[in-house]
Order: sequence, then C-alpha cells, then structure tokens
Amino acid sequence: MSSQLFRRALLVLAVGVILAGIVPALHFYRNFVSHVSTDDAYVDGTVALVSSRVSGTVIDVYVEDNWTVKQGQLLLRLDPRDFQVRVAQAEAQLERARQSVDEMYSGVDAASAGVHLADSQLGQAQIDYERAKTLKDQGVASLESYDQAQTALKVAVANKALAAHQLEQARAALGQEVGKDHSRYNRPIVEQAEAALAAAKLDLTYTQIGAPFDGIVTHKTAHVGHRVQVGEPLMAIVPVKRLYVTANFKETQLTDVRVGQRAEIEADIYPGYTFHGHIDSISMGTGAAFSLLPPENATGNWVKVVQRVPVKVVLDQAIPEDKPLRLGLSVEVSINVSNPRGPLLASLIQRTFEHGGTVTPNESLKEAPIPELEQPSGNPQTEPSQHGQFLPQTNPPAQQ
Repeated sequence: MSSQLFRRALLVLAVGVILAGIVPALHFYRNFVSHVSTDDAYVDGTVALVSSRVSGTVIDVYVEDNWTVKQGQLLLRLDPRDFQVRVAQAEAQLERARQSVDEMYSGVDAASAGVHLADSQLGQAQIDYERAKTLKDQGVASLESYDQAQTALKVAVANKALAAHQLEQARAALGQEVGKDHSRYNRPIVEQAEAALAAAKLDLTYTQIGAPFDGIVTHKTAHVGHRVQVGEPLMAIVPVKRLYVTANFKETQLTDVRVGQRAEIEADIYPGYTFHGHIDSISMGTGAAFSLLPPENATGNWVKVVQRVPVKVVLDQAIPEDKPLRLGLSVEVSINVSNPRGPLLASLIQRTFEHGGTVTPNESLKEAPIPELEQPSGNPQTEPSQHGQFLPQTNPPAQQ
C-alpha cells in the first residue's frame, strides 16, 4: 500500500514538474524564435582627436587625462608671440595699402589737372596759330613765325593726348571708376591686405585650443614646451553621453532584423543590468569588406566563412550616472525580431532630423541644417522610402 502511494506521489510530482517546466520552456522557445543575440558587440562612439591648426610651442596645458571638459573650455595654449608679430605686420601692410590708394587718388587729381592744363595750352596754341596764319596771308608775318605757331599747335595737341592717357592710366590703377557709389578703400590692393590681416588674426586665435564638445579627456600627449605641428594629435575627447553600441551579427541572423526593432543590451561591466535601445541602422557592408586587407576569394582557394555585419544600436534613454559606459566595453545585444516589417536601408536619426525633429546624432553634438532641395513647381514634397524611391509627403514637417 505504501509503495502504491509512493508511486502515485512520484507520478504527481513528475506531472507537476513537467507542468511547471512547460511555462519557462514556452517562454524560452518564444524568446528563442523571436530574438537574435550576439556577444560580438562593443560600446562605440566618435572620438574627437584634438589637434593644432598652426605650428607652435605649447606654453600652457589646462587639462589632464580623464578630466571632464565642457564645450569651448580652453585645453591648451601655444606661444602667441610669433602670430602677434604677423598681425602687426599685416596691419602695417594694410595701412600701406591704404596709403597707396591715397597716392592713386592724388595721381588721378594730378592727371586731371594735367588735362586742364593741356586744354588751356591747346586753346592758346590754336589762337596763336590762327593769328599767325592770318598775318602770313596778309604778308605781315614771316613764314618762320607761322611755322613756329603751327609746330606749337601740334605739340599742344600731343600734350593733350598725353594728359588724357595719363588720366586714364591713373584711373585704371584704382581698379574701379572713381565715383561716390563705393568706399574710398574698396580696392583690390586694400582687400588683399585686409584678407591677410584677417588670416593673421585667425592664426592668432588658433593658438588657444578649446574643447569641441562636452566629454572626457583621454590619451593626452601635449606637454609644456612641446613643439607641435599642424594636424598633430594632442589629446582625444570622448563624448560620454553620446555613445552607442555596434553589434556584429552573423549574416544568417539578419534575415528578420529591421531598423527600429527593440534591443536589450547587457554590459559585462554591469552584470544583471539591462540597457534598452533600438536599431538605428544596418551597415551596407560586412566588417571584412571594409578591413585593411579585404578578402579576394577569386585569387586562391575559397573557403566560405560566415560574415558579420555591423548593426548600430542607439540607447533609448540617457546613460545612468552610476553606470557610465566607456568606449570599447564588451556587451551582449539581443534584438526582438518579431516585427520584421521595418525598413532595411534607413537611419532613424537621419529621418527624424530631416523632418525637423530634436534628435541629435550620436556622432556629433552640433549638426548643420540640411539644405532644402529645390522642388519642381506643382510637385509635392517627397521623401525617400526604404527602397530608395521617393514617395509623396502629404504633411511636410515644419522646418527648423
């Protein structure tokens, strides 16, 4: 009797275990068929390599590695004395150019006076010639005096032509017609000197190097006394709050992966904590295709290897203060692919930004407005679809 009760108890227990295991088994199966995951993922982001736009010697450094900086904060300063001398030289050249313009105006005035003098001399020579000709016809004056008057008239005509040419040459030296419609110093020689002065002042401002955006300083190589060259990396700044995740999924896992699908991210540094995000975009090439030495399968023995495609995952919320992410951290990403109706070739950040949204791309903290495309008259505004075609947009968003 006891053995029968024992067997019945075992049977009831076995049935209970089976029934209790059905629910998690179904949950695991549903999760298995509706999610794809990979541990080949890491925290990514755009690192700003701070470099100098001019050559110079570092005289002050205001930050150290792992310091937090704000946008525009002064990071380091180069010796400005060489550039201050260049500014002074450019200012002197600008003043000399203005003096040259003043000299040109004086030349125009002098040439104009020469034209008036030549006109007066020509008029007197014409009178003398007419008088000498009359006296010669009357037989009162000699032929010699007539020839002298005729020669003087020819000289006056030539002087008039020379004075007119000198006036034209003086006006041409100014580059523009002398008048009241433009500034006195609106001349090429002055504009060239002003541009040189602006360039010198701009180079002087480059001696003070500031942070391009908020972030953390890392990999600092600049020190006081260091002679830096143009484009030489001095330090790097990582935008902590603008990080995202790059997950390298196998090509066989991307069958149902679409832009906009939800993703769960677990970082190895914070076990048990889940970050929530979504797929922003899928790369147009595999990681091997953009490597330094891409594979050339046609040049030798070919072995099929499952390729991996980078998928950009953007976090839905700000990163918690007590769980900051860092570049390169290993993470595991799981994507819910139960809704495979989203676009394949698109970026949600780009779409939101183009439609006047307030989203900020993860790669930059400041973005320039996208210029509006000219639309043919009578045609509605269009936007690209996921297949590259343009579909009418019935309610265009307000422009920023």
